[in-house]
Amino acid sequence: MSQSLSSELLHQIAAIVGADNMGLDESSRALSTADIFVWPHAKVADAVVRPTTTKQVAQLVGVLAKHAVPMVPRGAGLSYTAGVVPSVPVVVIDCLHLNQIQIFAEDMYAVVGAGTTWQNLATALKPHGLRAAQISPISGSHSTVGGAASQNLPGGLDHFIGMTVVLADGTVVNTGSAAKQGASPFARYSGPDLTGLFLGDCGAFGIKTELVVRLTVEREAAFASFKFDRHEDMMAALICLRQRELVTRALSMDQLKANAATKVDVEEAMGVAKAVLSESSSVGGALKDLAQLAMGRREIRRASWSLHLTVESVTQTMAEAQMALARAVCKDKGQEMDNMVPKTMRAKPYSIRGLVGPDGERWVPVHAILPLSSAQACMRELLATLESSEPQLKDAGIFYSWIISTIGAYITIEPMFYWNDQLDPLHMKHLSDRNQARFSKFEVNHKARNLVQQVREQMRRVMSAHDAVHGQMGRFYPYLPQLTPGTKDFVQRIKQAMDPHGTMNPGVLGLGPFHV
Repeated sequence: MSQSLSSELLHQIAAIVGADNMGLDESSRALSTADIFVWPHAKVADAVVRPTTTKQVAQLVGVLAKHAVPMVPRGAGLSYTAGVVPSVPVVVIDCLHLNQIQIFAEDMYAVVGAGTTWQNLATALKPHGLRAAQISPISGSHSTVGGAASQNLPGGLDHFIGMTVVLADGTVVNTGSAAKQGASPFARYSGPDLTGLFLGDCGAFGIKTELVVRLTVEREAAFASFKFDRHEDMMAALICLRQRELVTRALSMDQLKANAATKVDVEEAMGVAKAVLSESSSVGGALKDLAQLAMGRREIRRASWSLHLTVESVTQTMAEAQMALARAVCKDKGQEMDNMVPKTMRAKPYSIRGLVGPDGERWVPVHAILPLSSAQACMRELLATLESSEPQLKDAGIFYSWIISTIGAYITIEPMFYWNDQLDPLHMKHLSDRNQARFSKFEVNHKARNLVQQVREQMRRVMSAHDAVHGQMGRFYPYLPQLTPGTKDFVQRIKQAMDPHGTMNPGVLGLGPFHV
């Protein structure tokens, strides 16, 4: 434990949350200020505190504020942009125990604790025939609702309609229609959009304790997949599909990513098969789906680029009719293939296996959210950048793959890097016992780490030149320096007003460094 926290302050914290909800040992403190990449500036936390209610969070923040102690709110910590990795000693407020779920099915919203996982929310909603309208990350088996609201997602955050936030002095704020005393949180817009102020802020403006999530009904779906020889042809089809709003979701993988995605261990394969079977309407359909699962894996491994489409509608007939229009777009330069990938992704949308490579390699991506008109040019320049670095990457044992997707009127391009390197405790925490044993053999690989860091920064600059924006900006993607002068001043004034001592996640979004 750091000597910067007095015994008196620790006693006050324990009186609020209980001694059992404090982590003072070195391993807990180190784990609480790490994400899945390596950051030389990282400082180990002085303490980790695990509140269970908004009241506890408010009391805790109030005590820390009186002592000018910086703090970082944290969920699962599965990002790769140092959003929860401070450069000064802090107290980490671990929100995972804020995990209550209240479903208001008649009014189509749920009030969800910030530490609730997306998987647990989906499970709670399923008996109601409902799901969250908000798009959630593939890591949703472990990543949290509050984390997504703080970090931002390529799919946007429009379906968060309210929240409860604790400000840096302990003040509790309600947004949306619940800002009115005694009102229910059924609507986001009720005067100025206070909800939007806290979305994507990486915890710079306050600690989210409850989120109000808009719900929607489960819909019928149609699926199709296509293979393309050239990324330009795949991208052209993807852009056209989005411009014509023909699909609900579209995701593309290159051949290397497809091979990695289909290389799973027995435990993961059983989970996929079980999920697919649960979606089948008959025994015959289940057997057909299992056979298709095996055949589809073989086929996707042979595709240079594969594109996987999902259309959702109120009836199966309507979904299939819209998919027929999408097929006409893709068949111009693509060839239809087995559609098991989008079917599987709908049946089993969450997986933590992707935190490491197919053979336990270290993994880290970089991404760009681009205007439709910029996607082709950005992709070409990104490929050229990587090709120019190919000899160095190969020498260091680094390989890369691609995921390209669209959910709204933009394209997300995400190159991902893999290399043999020692995994951190955060990786090991989320691996099965078998995979912990399999993947614990690597030694620290400074050469590859440094090269990946350099190449990611090169890619980030290319993306910026094509008007890219980003989710989970953290401390990796520039935010404050890229704003127009008036906007920059406005954001700094907001931060100063809500956090005058700079104690709330100091340095994130470029808002800092911390000063008392």
